[in-house]
Amino acid sequence: MKNIFRKLIGYVVVLPFVVRCKFLSLFIGKEKAIKAIGPKLTKSAKRSLKFWVPKIDNPKDFDSFPAKMKKKFRIWEPLFDIEISEERNDLFKLCVSNCPFCEALNRIGIPELSPYVCEGDWAIARDNADKWKFERNYQIGTGDSYCDHTYKRVQ
Repeated sequence: MKNIFRKLIGYVVVLPFVVRCKFLSLFIGKEKAIKAIGPKLTKSAKRSLKFWVPKIDNPKDFDSFPAKMKKKFRIWEPLFDIEISEERNDLFKLCVSNCPFCEALNRIGIPELSPYVCEGDWAIARDNADKWKFERNYQIGTGDSYCDHTYKRVQ
């Protein structure tokens, strides 16, 4: 049941972007359509992340960052399999082993849009670069089997 729900949500969310991309492809080609629609997908992903990534005012508040994020797990666990892989005073690392949005884009046949979903994480990180640092070595949107989200306190 959980997988059906994830797939449904994945398709519902990405479908408007897919339709626009397919339509534009008729006139300007697939590559240009992806470049036109991709940033809009990133913007949408970034907007949804405000419900996931907690706000802190400064690097000193990083102590509360993991606890605040863990409280939001229940919102996101119906969509993602999330595991805390490391938690220390200055570091909070997650392993996310599925993404309904990237997986839907891949199944639909437009995997080139998937990295734009992942770019939302980097956009949020840039906005918070003075409070915490974000690292990711693996991401589902570029073909890996999981994403490793690492948040580090800015020293």
